[in-house]
Amino acid sequence: MKMRSLLNLSIAGLLSAPVYATTVTGKVTDTAGQPVAGAEVKIEGSRRVAYTDANGIYRFDDVKQPHIHLHVYSSNYIHGDNDLGDVNTDQNVDFVLKPASVENIVVTANALQSSVLESVTPVTVIGAEKLRKIEAPTLGETLKNAPGVHSTYFGPVSSSPVIRGNDGPRVKIVQNGLDVSDVSRVGPDHNVATTLSSATQVEVLRGPATLQYGSGAIGGVVNVVDKRIPQYQIDGVEGEAETSYSTVNNGSYTRADVTGGSGNIAWHVDGFYRDTDNADIPGFASIDPDEDEPNGVLESSAMETRNVVAGLSYVAEEGYFGFAVEQLDNKYGVPGHRHAHGEEEHEGEDHDLEEHDHEEHAEEHAEEGVLLDVDMTRYQAAGEWHSPVRGLTNLKFAAAYTDYEHAEIEDGEPGTVFTNESSDIRLSAYHEEVNGWHGVFGLQFNHSDYNAVGEEAFTPANTTSSYALYLIEQKKVGNVTFELGGRLERTTLDADASEVELDVLHDEHEGEEHAVAFNFPDYDFTSLSLSAGANWEYQEGHSVAVTLSRSERAPSQQELFSAGQHLATQSYEVGLVFDMDEEGHIEEDLRSVNEEVSTNLDITFRKFTGSWGYSASFFYNQADDYIFQTSTGLTALSEHEEHEEHGHDEHGDEEGLPIYYFQQADADIWGFEAETYVDLSDTLRLTVFGDYIRAEIEDDNLPRTPPMRFGSELSYVNDGLSADVGFTWYDDQNEVASFETATDGYTLVNASVQYEFGTQGIDWVVFARGENLTDEEARVHTSFLKDQAPLPGRNFTMGVRALF
Repeated sequence: MKMRSLLNLSIAGLLSAPVYATTVTGKVTDTAGQPVAGAEVKIEGSRRVAYTDANGIYRFDDVKQPHIHLHVYSSNYIHGDNDLGDVNTDQNVDFVLKPASVENIVVTANALQSSVLESVTPVTVIGAEKLRKIEAPTLGETLKNAPGVHSTYFGPVSSSPVIRGNDGPRVKIVQNGLDVSDVSRVGPDHNVATTLSSATQVEVLRGPATLQYGSGAIGGVVNVVDKRIPQYQIDGVEGEAETSYSTVNNGSYTRADVTGGSGNIAWHVDGFYRDTDNADIPGFASIDPDEDEPNGVLESSAMETRNVVAGLSYVAEEGYFGFAVEQLDNKYGVPGHRHAHGEEEHEGEDHDLEEHDHEEHAEEHAEEGVLLDVDMTRYQAAGEWHSPVRGLTNLKFAAAYTDYEHAEIEDGEPGTVFTNESSDIRLSAYHEEVNGWHGVFGLQFNHSDYNAVGEEAFTPANTTSSYALYLIEQKKVGNVTFELGGRLERTTLDADASEVELDVLHDEHEGEEHAVAFNFPDYDFTSLSLSAGANWEYQEGHSVAVTLSRSERAPSQQELFSAGQHLATQSYEVGLVFDMDEEGHIEEDLRSVNEEVSTNLDITFRKFTGSWGYSASFFYNQADDYIFQTSTGLTALSEHEEHEEHGHDEHGDEEGLPIYYFQQADADIWGFEAETYVDLSDTLRLTVFGDYIRAEIEDDNLPRTPPMRFGSELSYVNDGLSADVGFTWYDDQNEVASFETATDGYTLVNASVQYEFGTQGIDWVVFARGENLTDEEARVHTSFLKDQAPLPGRNFTMGVRALF
């Protein structure tokens, strides 16, 4: 009884610590003593935000938490902070901010939310203004010009980011820090379900980021940040609307987002509609076109997308809690699927993607190939509780449930149906400084229930569950910021029994058929990841950051269990668990699988003050048991071809799908990415960037490695007028894997112009941009469809945007 009373008193002491009402005020200036207007000042562990006035003055009244840590942000300056500790009297705190010559944005994907220039790991953040200039229908095409980032390019309708040569399960796509939970990691023909129409910024973390986001982030993380769950109070209504038209695909795009609130209630609504025809291309889509292949058009590359998001939050000084719902409907074609045309061709007909189940519409698309019909509903919740108990500055909660489905429609009839129901829950606790260290520890749970039914169900139904603990700590000593972290994760994969049917076409044109039934055991993996890094500002405006990390990754369900025709990539996939010999014979016994272990060294140099600056990163990644998919040189007959004699079509040509086998071996991946800029005048800036990646696997090259790239842009900004012109040169890619063909290089030239003006409380932006102005044929080496789907030809986009 006495012990219970002591415990109750201890808890009461923690929850009822003395609270003081304090006033905090001060002035923010630059190094020249001039006031910085519009700077954002935050009190860590609260929803309190103040903005400096024209004289650089900020003020907080009635501050109740005893421990006060101030942060000051302005995109043109280096982040300032001051930890006052426990105080009980009024405070006057001035800040002197050092100017930065690049936009210095806070990285929300970083657990400690450092700014771009403070980040220990290489990071690129694309702000809202630049996003509006470069936004493409897909995430991969939008980000492909960021240093170190390329695109899988499955036609203009589907494209995922490739970071340092990694894609698929090695690149984590998250939306506001939570897994997007589509099936884009399963196949490159599946588009990323997250949208950019109302994004405030997109963050690209290069190199291992497994500590915060799990074993699927060894290659990097792409975090799309938007306002679907408002986090701060707002009085009134603000938003923007846009409409545009693109010539290359007769595409129309309309979007709007509105945020408002009153008192403690804040709300947000956004949506967009995109409709395009097939894209124009220079020449034929195929390198070796058929007699009936049309010239100048990429068949089955139209899309129609609708998306609506609505969110509601309750915001108080102690924290906030909000909820959002998203509904996505997306119909798009899959290029590269051309079928034999009958006598009744419908050349020149309008390939409208709407009403695809109508008989006449089905006839129109039968000759084009496969249409994907995506239906996704996503529920998301998030909240923060500031200073919940003594010692903790913040407690964050985030959760998402996603119900994703897409049907692959061929000849007007539903074929394979993919579904994925997933949950992602994260709880993070931020602690006060202990001996100069501050950081976060957290828990994460993720569960995915995947199923595919139909002809292209090359992966059996399966569930994936993971539980993780992570810890990240940071300490600043003088001009050096140290960062340490670790993550322990348990992953379990459970797949239904399945039968593998493989009919191999040998050189003598005789098929050898195998049909083997498998019962899969549960696959359990325990992954431990550790990292250590430091960022040293060795001279004002100059820094060097070094990070050493060891990351373990559990194989994905596609890498483990694939066994069948993947028509989108025009291949027959065989997963890691199957023991297949050089003749294509699959043994009845399953083989063992190891985790992928990656040791990565990153060195990043930055200069971010003055009239010129740069960022250059050098990396080396040594991976044990690296999982890769490579061609075996064997050919598998597809089901309709098994009815033909010995794999020959009616014209006597040999047909079949190449067999791609997932394997494990030690790999070495290294390279660099760099970007530099020079201010030629107050209105002109020249930017140059480039990257290079080399990827080897024992005595071979890794397939689909991006080629060396170099680009430049000249930009002009003066009052409301801005314009830019630039080019990107891609080298030939001759360092190819076995059975992989080389790719010719190409150069893309782009330009844009926009004019901003205001009238009656509305800011208007009129813009135009041109892409691939020389109409060059460009084939993307990282794409499975490089020989069937080049990049679109010359395109002009014109539009208008209103901000209110």
